[in-house]
Amino acid sequence: MLHLVLLECPLELIPPELTRLKEIQRFASLKGKKPQEVLLDQSHHGRSMTRLQDSDRRGRPDIVFLSLMSILESPLCKEGLLTIHLHLRDNRIVEVKPDVRLPRNYDRFVGLMEQLLGLGSVPPEGPALLRVIGQGLSELLSQLPEGRGDALTVLAVEDGRKTTIDALVSLFPEDPNVPVIVGVGAFPHGDFDKAIPQLFENHVSLYGEIMMAWHVCSEMLWTYSLRTGISRKQFSSK
Repeated sequence: MLHLVLLECPLELIPPELTRLKEIQRFASLKGKKPQEVLLDQSHHGRSMTRLQDSDRRGRPDIVFLSLMSILESPLCKEGLLTIHLHLRDNRIVEVKPDVRLPRNYDRFVGLMEQLLGLGSVPPEGPALLRVIGQGLSELLSQLPEGRGDALTVLAVEDGRKTTIDALVSLFPEDPNVPVIVGVGAFPHGDFDKAIPQLFENHVSLYGEIMMAWHVCSEMLWTYSLRTGISRKQFSSK
């Protein structure tokens, strides 16, 4: 089983220090919402965001959108051999059910994220396809292997060990029953929080060049599927 965690996702509602700004209130009014109910998005709030700390790492829900579009369409996900979690900047965790059908339209995705962060789950009642769970990243990583001591943890990081696709395939276990936890940064600029790399045993850098989060996710899913034979099984069944 592969456990994929998108780290430090730039998903948040408009923070309190911006809600009184006229341009923010005007934007929220056009959406029929209160400022604190609106998702922070650099495309619309870039000028206002200069007031925020770490503004260049925030307000990029499009990164999460594109990454999830790639992840949820993978054969690994459709076979039920993948778990997906979003780690937010405030250390909250969002659980994404593999069978969720997210909107393909970005604006509708933004609305869904506003509902999720405002109410804590989507849908608000009944079995949740997306939900904010009450634990931090460290607790999540300790629970994902379900008590197995042979879990492999891999962090995709720019200053990690230079790793080719062949080397990455060899790193993954052939046995799909061995839990593998892969962390991929979903923020646009900068480095991980100092505590995050310490939670992963293996640090890898693909190709030695900067890659978009959704590309890294695709590479990880494909190489894991190749190593465990899942991709061969998919092709041979057609």
